[in-house]
Amino acid sequence: MDLNISAQDLNYRMKKINEEGIIKKYMLHVNPAFYGKKSLYMAFSGDKIYHGRVSSVIKCLEKTTVYGLSGTDEELNKKSMEIVDMLGSPEMRYMPATLEPGVKRIKLDDMIIEQLRMDPLMRTQDIARALNKKYSTVKRRLDYLIEKRVISIIGKLDLSKLNTVILGIFTDRIKDIISRLDESLIIINDDQSGISLSIEKDIITAKSVIENLRKIDNKIEVMIIYDYEFFE
Repeated sequence: MDLNISAQDLNYRMKKINEEGIIKKYMLHVNPAFYGKKSLYMAFSGDKIYHGRVSSVIKCLEKTTVYGLSGTDEELNKKSMEIVDMLGSPEMRYMPATLEPGVKRIKLDDMIIEQLRMDPLMRTQDIARALNKKYSTVKRRLDYLIEKRVISIIGKLDLSKLNTVILGIFTDRIKDIISRLDESLIIINDDQSGISLSIEKDIITAKSVIENLRKIDNKIEVMIIYDYEFFE
C-alpha cells in the first residue's frame, strides 16, 4: 500500500500519534513455527476471563474472548484443557496448519529477537551496537525476518481516542479476504483458513466491508474488537 507521503511527514505523524497516546504501546509477535511450535486459537463467550499464560488475548464486544496459544501438541492439549475446565466449551477452535516460514534459524536471529523483547521499537543501529555487530549485517537479517513474517511489531491502539473500528475476521478463505482489506494489524493463517484484525475508519465503513466480505465467504465470522494483547 502506497501512503503517498514523505518519510519526514510520516515520522512527524507517528511522533504526534505517540505523543497523543493513540498508540498505548508496541508488542513483539514471533511466529511460533520459527521455534518449531504450533498455534491454537479458542473463542469463549461470557464474562469469565482466563488469566493464565497465553500468547494472545482478543476481546470482542459480543462478550467473546479469543485466546491464542502456542506450544507443542502436548503443551497445547494441556493448556486448552485447563482453559476449557474454567470457561467451558469453546465456540470456536482453530489450529492453523504449521507452515515453516522458510527461514533457517541462526544465532543472530535469537539475539535480535531478545533485544526486541526488551524494546520492540529499538532502532537497528542500537541493536547492532548492543550486539557488537555490523549495522549492515543486523539490518539485512532484521529486514529478512520481517519480510518472511517471522517477527512483527504490533501497536496497541487506544480506541477511545480514535474514530476507528477494529474487526476480528475468522474465515476459511483468508487469502481472498485479506486481498480486499486496506489495512490489517495482524494476519494469522495457513493456506486456507485464518484470522485477521482489520482496521476500518468508522462503523459505516466497517458495515460496508462486512457486507462485501460475506459475498466472498458467507460463513465468515466477524466481531468488533475492543481490546487486544499479544505476549509473543
